[in-house]
Amino acid sequence: MKAVAFKLVLRSWWRNKTFSIISIVSLAIGIACTNLLAAFVIYEFNIEADNPNKEKIVYMAQDSPMKSGEKASFIVGKIPIQLKEQYTEVEDYLRFSSIDCNSITIGNKKYDPILITRTDTTFARFFEYEVLYGNLHDALSAPDKAALSESCARKLFGKTNPVGKIVQIDLADGGMRQENEMTPLSRPFQIAAVLKEHPQSYLKFDMLTGIGQDYYGGGVALLRVSPSFDKEAFAQKIKADGVPTLQQEKGRYYFYSLQESYFQHYPQESFPYIARSQQSLLLIGLISALLILLIACSNYINLSFSRILQQIQIIHTQKLMGATQAEMNYQLFLDTFLTVGIAFLLSLLIAHDLIPVFNRIMSGRITTGFFLNRQVLPVICGLILILSVIPACYMSRKITNLTDSNYRLFFTGNKKRKIVTALSVMQYIISIGLVIGTLTIYAQLRLTQKKGECYRNLIEIGSWKGGKLDVNTFAAELKNRPEIVSVTRAGGSILFAWLQQIVIKNRDGSESYYSSVQYLGEEDFLQTLELQILQGLPPREAMRKYGRPVYINRRYADILIPAGENPVGQPVSQYDKSFRDILPSDPKQTCTICGIVSDLYINTLEEEAMPSLIYLNNAGDQHYRTLYVRLNDKQKKEGMETLQAVWKKVNPSEYFTYMDVYEVFMQRNRRTTDMANLLLMYSIISIFLTCFGLFGMAVYATEQRTKEIGIRKVNGASTRSIMFLLIRQFVKWIAVAFVIATPLTWLLLNRWLESFANRVSISPLYFLMGGGIVLAITLLTVGWHSYRAASSNPVKSLRSE
Repeated sequence: MKAVAFKLVLRSWWRNKTFSIISIVSLAIGIACTNLLAAFVIYEFNIEADNPNKEKIVYMAQDSPMKSGEKASFIVGKIPIQLKEQYTEVEDYLRFSSIDCNSITIGNKKYDPILITRTDTTFARFFEYEVLYGNLHDALSAPDKAALSESCARKLFGKTNPVGKIVQIDLADGGMRQENEMTPLSRPFQIAAVLKEHPQSYLKFDMLTGIGQDYYGGGVALLRVSPSFDKEAFAQKIKADGVPTLQQEKGRYYFYSLQESYFQHYPQESFPYIARSQQSLLLIGLISALLILLIACSNYINLSFSRILQQIQIIHTQKLMGATQAEMNYQLFLDTFLTVGIAFLLSLLIAHDLIPVFNRIMSGRITTGFFLNRQVLPVICGLILILSVIPACYMSRKITNLTDSNYRLFFTGNKKRKIVTALSVMQYIISIGLVIGTLTIYAQLRLTQKKGECYRNLIEIGSWKGGKLDVNTFAAELKNRPEIVSVTRAGGSILFAWLQQIVIKNRDGSESYYSSVQYLGEEDFLQTLELQILQGLPPREAMRKYGRPVYINRRYADILIPAGENPVGQPVSQYDKSFRDILPSDPKQTCTICGIVSDLYINTLEEEAMPSLIYLNNAGDQHYRTLYVRLNDKQKKEGMETLQAVWKKVNPSEYFTYMDVYEVFMQRNRRTTDMANLLLMYSIISIFLTCFGLFGMAVYATEQRTKEIGIRKVNGASTRSIMFLLIRQFVKWIAVAFVIATPLTWLLLNRWLESFANRVSISPLYFLMGGGIVLAITLLTVGWHSYRAASSNPVKSLRSE
């Protein structure tokens, strides 16, 4: 009987090829999307899952001295040592900092910069990395030794054992060079170990080296604590004991688990050796995947009902021929399990091909092998069982309780229509909501791009940290070239500038803190950065009139300049009592405000623009460390080739390094970019699956009404009227779905946009476009098949009936 049941299932699939293919393909896509997001969420919410020390490790943070209400994870180097020595709750400490690298040299060959991280010898007591070659303790205990990650070792040395090899690191750390020396420190490191990378790692590094005894701070600190450690109680305890913070007695420390710190964002800080993720993106992504699965399941259920209706006579014939209820149930379960099983196998192929794209969109690190991980495999198996068992149980129960006539009445009467209507409306709600969400989030992304438009085609070369590059000669070589729009020299990096504190006295006696940034540039600095002068003098006139002209941005003026007052011509110190000049002081020259310029955004749009001051330098060329070059958009490739050629001419012995400022700025706004890309992908998939289901339902509806269509045409009905008859139920479903989707989507989007200091408003046009796009696609999908049915020869349909 089992062989017979298998043959009957295959015969049913062959007779209903359209329904079977649509069911399997749409279900496979839904399962693939869900499995991808489920695996990603499990990966991210179980960081360092195999680390036995995970629950004992806490991450340190403290109140930021730069802005009220924010936290910073910059920890002074002696504080973790002090906590271990004074408190029994702290068993050990681990500190991290990074080393800036211009390039690396092995023999006579130069390579791109790598991520070099300094850490304590206690590293192995926190993170258990498998050592492939060498000794990790030796690598961290000597100042001239290091450990490489497996991937970095392969890139630099191939498959050979690199232990004992020398790697020359061209550093760019201004604090490690002699006074007035422009040559970067180049240090040799002997490779003492190679570490095997593991999935769900909290850390990112290419090279590890020892932190040294003279470490002051500047990075992250982790503590290994006792099992009875209470984070809040310990924070209160050390505050009462007067453990110093960056805000002295006003501040306090905070402690978080590794998992909590993995999802945290600290403004103004960049620690490349710590992997971080976005919890909101994970949750929205998982919800989107489940919605896609709902659409796929709706297609599966609708088409399964339709297919079983077409074979109901065969089922009842089998019962009359002596088939038992158990055998009938087995056949239905076999049908369902085969459908879901084939869809699952197909979904694995789809997921495997999508993983690179998915990782790029979501900044993920999952691999195909992770699907077989003990964390993921039970979830996937459970999903497959649910998709297999529930529909099979429901269908078998219905079939056993209904006669042939009652069964037809169920599937052609009000019950059938209610089920189909509910499932179809749900699909439309999801599709409309995803389209509206995508349009709104892309509007926020366009706002981000607009705020960063001044960085487009802007290349940063050089560093305030020193180096051999002569930016003055470099700038002179680039003048008057058609592929170069403009060139300007600056005192440092725009996106990685030093921050200073502004203290504002409030009326109630309290103080508010703001982070400010100061820039130094020459006369055409504003032009190259495309900053608009809102009030005041142009640069050339300002440099003639004032000895130390300074532009302030609009945000600076809003915070410090009284309303209605004109600050142009006034000294900066008149408004900012904590003002500190970035250039050597000259009592004869006062920093004078010469104008107000538009805001320059250097971080995410979730924050307000920082108050900024821009010095126009009259003090000489020795203060310039960085070059900004704006390339011609139509000749960007030629412009980059010119930069490399001039670099080789001016700086022949150094490796060419640069930074695309726009790319870095957009990377800082990755939350918006990732969200937009994710919803775009899932919106396209949802519409695609909805079209699949609509096509199948249109085929079924047309086949069930073939005789009716023929009679109507014989009696004079036009093709247009018949098409309207077949399409109108879909239009009604879209209308109902639009009414439900509109308020739900508005609430969710409004809540998401509240996290942005600079945000777009939710436009009613996006709602109309969302509904209109889904309606247009539905009319195209259903209308095509309806037209074929309505324009067919009625004699043939009546003869066949």
